Amino acid sequence: MSKSTPKGPLTPAVFHILLAVYAGERHGYEIMQQVEEDSRGAVKMGPGTLYGSLDRMIAAGLVVRSNTRDPRRI
Repeated sequence: MSKSTPKGPLTPAVFHILLAVYAGERHGYEIMQQVEEDSRGAVKMGPGTLYGSLDRMIAAGLVVRSNTRDPRRI
């Protein structure tokens, strides 16, 4: 199965997720907290948006799952 490539500009969710994981690996809940902190409360990302976006980002090669023993880390 080939990876899809992102087309067009990043969605706001993808942009905020990339900012949140730039400094290092995080769990989903940590990503949601970081997004809220980075946006000073303006963006509150729910689990549906987060995990749907992460699935698409992984498929597009924008992020990879962590190689640690915890498969929930990105």
